[in-house]
Amino acid sequence: MTVPTARFIFHEGRIVPFDEARVQVLSVGMAYATTVFEGLRAYWNEAVGQLYVFRLEDHARRLLQSMKLLRLEHDLTDEIIQQAVLALLRANELREDAHIRQLVYGEGIGPITTAGPVGMTVAAMPSYRLFDVESGIACATSSWRRIGDDALPPRIKCTANYQNARHAMLQAKLDGYGGALLLNGQGKVTEGPTMCVFLVRDGKIITPSLTSGVLESITRSTVIELLSVKHGVEVEERPVDRTEFYVADEAFFCGTACEVLPIVSLDRYPIGNGKPGPLTRTIQKAYNEVVRGMTSDDGQWRTPVYKSGQKRPR
Repeated sequence: MTVPTARFIFHEGRIVPFDEARVQVLSVGMAYATTVFEGLRAYWNEAVGQLYVFRLEDHARRLLQSMKLLRLEHDLTDEIIQQAVLALLRANELREDAHIRQLVYGEGIGPITTAGPVGMTVAAMPSYRLFDVESGIACATSSWRRIGDDALPPRIKCTANYQNARHAMLQAKLDGYGGALLLNGQGKVTEGPTMCVFLVRDGKIITPSLTSGVLESITRSTVIELLSVKHGVEVEERPVDRTEFYVADEAFFCGTACEVLPIVSLDRYPIGNGKPGPLTRTIQKAYNEVVRGMTSDDGQWRTPVYKSGQKRPR
């Protein structure tokens, strides 16, 4: 697929034309994957003429946490990070759903232990879909194990971690599946490649615990809160066996890119009746309404990009 781009990109403190952003190829960010990142979404609400960035503050906070864990020396603040995103969206005059990528990387040239300085790049472009959220996805249990906290901490959102997800997803695709589930070193389910996972069984909603080897996902926490606050359904966070999915009534992934994505089978076992289930559809609808500002609830999660009543430039 062709990934869309935009006219401008935020690069090392200023907004420049997309094609002019450059990173030194011998920097530790490039040579040793000394890079952390965040993926965000912004949603256009046509009825009110507003673009909302979803959970911008939380993403900035997690980016700073990843920098700390990767020992990146910097003088960035959550305010600087948030304002870079908003300035870039305005510069590109985006008035449609958008995907945003923030990267902070080591700029120094030298051995893997080279410290500081860091650069920050932010890209924003029209959204694109990688999955069919209506029909759902057929998955396989990956032979690749999820990285553990004693090897490369999965709660860090760094580029190096995503080779683990890439191996699992490419293998699943080659084997004829749409996606995968990864197990940890103890044989328990962790997540899908770049996605957290939930299952529904006998009226209970279950998701692997944060100590199972999952990313501390912002979308995951959103889904848990929507289920508990909006629908009065508590989510059980605990170790999960792969065979629990074989006998589940429903299952779904969640993440910034996939949003809420039904899982219809695992290892050729249909989940439920092999179609997206009613609770999955309910959470899809609730999530869509919240991120687009179609409800007045949870307004603290949405950051408006444009001033009230601001029109598109002519």
